[in-house]
Amino acid sequence: MQQVRIVSKGPRLMPKPKPRPLRPTQPLRPLTHHDILALMAPFTRRGLHADMAASRREDRVLAFKPEDIPADAHCPLDLTAQLTLEAAQVGKHRLVRRVRDGSGLTATLTADGADLDALLEQLEQVPVRRHFAVYDGVPVARSYMLEPASQALAQRAGAGARWAAQTVGGRLWQAARGGAERVLGSRLPFLRRKGSASLAPAAERAASEPGGAAPDDALVEDADGPLRAVITEANTRVGPVHLNLKADRFNGMPVELKLTTDAGVKLKVPEDLLAVVGWPYRPLRQIVSYWRGSIRVATHEPERTADIEAKLGEVVEHLSATLAAPPKEFHRRHLGARWRVTYQRAVPMLFLLGIMAATPGIQWLDMADNSILRMLIFHAPPFMLVGFFLMREMPRFEIPPLPRALVQRDWVERVTDKKAAPTEAAPAEPAAAANAERFDGGLARPAAAEAEG
Repeated sequence: MQQVRIVSKGPRLMPKPKPRPLRPTQPLRPLTHHDILALMAPFTRRGLHADMAASRREDRVLAFKPEDIPADAHCPLDLTAQLTLEAAQVGKHRLVRRVRDGSGLTATLTADGADLDALLEQLEQVPVRRHFAVYDGVPVARSYMLEPASQALAQRAGAGARWAAQTVGGRLWQAARGGAERVLGSRLPFLRRKGSASLAPAAERAASEPGGAAPDDALVEDADGPLRAVITEANTRVGPVHLNLKADRFNGMPVELKLTTDAGVKLKVPEDLLAVVGWPYRPLRQIVSYWRGSIRVATHEPERTADIEAKLGEVVEHLSATLAAPPKEFHRRHLGARWRVTYQRAVPMLFLLGIMAATPGIQWLDMADNSILRMLIFHAPPFMLVGFFLMREMPRFEIPPLPRALVQRDWVERVTDKKAAPTEAAPAEPAAAANAERFDGGLARPAAAEAEG
């Protein structure tokens, strides 16, 4: 009897159809010669000529020939400025001005708009030398983006209105503010000026820098309303350290700092290297091959850009003076500031320990059943959780190390992938030498084997 096995693989599945995009996308059409001629009119009137070798027609990027800007009393650096147009098929174009110095640092100024003539007028109102500032002989490249001045006011007013209308704390603040207006009367404007007085030195220092301007005078005129140059990034090199600053221009978060070195070199710095400058400067954290930190700055424009520029100058001056001296001098020069940083890092833990220590004392408080104090105490955990997530900067609960003197001889050290091979000048390890002596005889046959033939 012959058996027959029938193998069934089941029905064949049809391939799944690819999901359609939410918005129809048009294929990118390269720039033609006719398109370039249509875009060149505003640039030709200003004496700008296209650099076809540096342009990328397939990406719709048109580059122009660079312009040399000699040094002067305000900016003692020879700069080179070059315009790049990212032509859009539909919508707004993007015009980018790149400024370079002799060391290779690059800064940019970005503007978006549909009218190329208006875009060129906007970029011309921002001085080229504003991109570079020099602190203690160290050049700093600062990048900006033009945004409407009304956007900052709208964000500030909108955020305040939402916060006041949607949260209980906002309603309490509005009630307290109304009471203060009724009680203080004419003294309230003085208190408002006092609150913003801390940012005045930063604005004055930013205005006195090469190419700087006061916040109210740094507006760019436009037909649709004034524009403001908002800082987005900064780069510099201080000795062996590359410093990169990134500023979030949307939600007023602290600016981020990144310290790196060249390949094959490891940076050895204390965590409080920048925190000793002042309270707004946070300790550094080591992330694999680089160090990361942050600085608390003003949350809204026009104070934010001026505050970032001033604090960036303080960081560069501090790094220049610190890295020029041996590491052992850092502890001696900043001993008091290092103890202040230790207390600053311990504040979140001390706050938590204080709450835990005060918790047993609640049982001795005489509170009525419908008192506000009882409601606040027994609902403190959710209130604290909400407040924790509303903070712009997450606290770090830690036991900070005590400040100690630095023991290394230099701020950087050379990193080698593996040990060098032993040579005559550097003999092999003792274990390797012993193994070599054991096998010095090679593969010779024993004497008993030789006798047996």
